[in-house]
Amino acid sequence: MRAVRPAGAIPARSAVACADAAERAPDGLVRRRLGAWRVVVNATVGPPGTPGARASGQRGRNKVTGMLDALTIATAVAALALAAWCGFAAYRDQPTKDWHFIGMGVVTVLALAQLIVGIVRLARGEDPEQGATIFVAYLLGSFACVPAAGFMSLAERTRWGSATVAAGGVVLAVLEVRLYDIWGG
Repeated sequence: MRAVRPAGAIPARSAVACADAAERAPDGLVRRRLGAWRVVVNATVGPPGTPGARASGQRGRNKVTGMLDALTIATAVAALALAAWCGFAAYRDQPTKDWHFIGMGVVTVLALAQLIVGIVRLARGEDPEQGATIFVAYLLGSFACVPAAGFMSLAERTRWGSATVAAGGVVLAVLEVRLYDIWGG
């Protein structure tokens, strides 16, 4: 069982202790990779309030983490918009139309981009907080969710086909929230 550290907590490290396993930047700061976070330790920390002084243990997010977060939000919002659109079509007793399938394609492309970014992050050696296996399973499920609902709506060319796609969009939004939680967001 992995030890889970509280949100916002980082291990206490000094510049001397981690200098051998880290890289020293030209500005004199020691940077050490800890999952998706980069711990920045200043070797010469001045008194609090000193201009330019950086607190020991300050964290910064890397660009790939921000991209995965942005993709997660964009995919969830697009999935909820698709769900509302298809839900309104079901309310009006309409089957899925070509425009709905274009919307499903957009949401699927977002899920594919998220799948690729997630696999790249795993290949770079970053680990999700709750395990790589469950993270990959949720990535694959979120990628397959909307296309599966779209194929089922082709089989049911009534209002229930639109309702199926609306349900698939809601399920995808929930999967996105869970993916964010699995990674440690």
